[in-house]
Amino acid sequence: MRRRQTATLPFRPPLRSEQLVLRPLERTDAPKVAALAGDWEVARWTLDIPHPYDMTMARDFVAWAQDEFSSQRRIFLGMVARASGDLVGIISLTRNGTDEGEIGYWVGRPYQGKGYAREAAAVAIKLGFEVMALRRVVAACMPDNEPSWRVMEHCGMTYVEAIQRWSIARRETFDLSLYAIDRPAEEANT
Repeated sequence: MRRRQTATLPFRPPLRSEQLVLRPLERTDAPKVAALAGDWEVARWTLDIPHPYDMTMARDFVAWAQDEFSSQRRIFLGMVARASGDLVGIISLTRNGTDEGEIGYWVGRPYQGKGYAREAAAVAIKLGFEVMALRRVVAACMPDNEPSWRVMEHCGMTYVEAIQRWSIARRETFDLSLYAIDRPAEEANT
């Protein structure tokens, strides 16, 4: 078994919001990740979830996400509902450059519409500004994914431009709407 080297994190997980505990992914999450991400109605709205998605893919993803987290290249956090203890989705924060980060998220279909993505995105944005000292946080979604762009708008993000990216699930390049939020001026000066 390979032992992971963990760098000192600039924050102490887990993080909490009203409804969620946001924590690093664990190997035991793989079955739930496979079940939720394996749903076409989840995968089709993402860039990185292949479809079909099986248990081996989920195990590999969790191991990769743990490595990314340990190295601080990309922070993946499982969204766990405080009321039930269920893993309901995943959010990531990736440093795109020295002062910009990008969030990405998905919520399993049985848990959608409960405000989980909105809460997780707000926590990730705050983490980016307050802990990682980012100047800007961006996110992208398909223009017809209204729940996702509503999350971004609720978090104070505004539409920037149309961009194109490749989707593993859809096996095609398509347009995305890029949203962004800049660190508030009073925080940028501290």
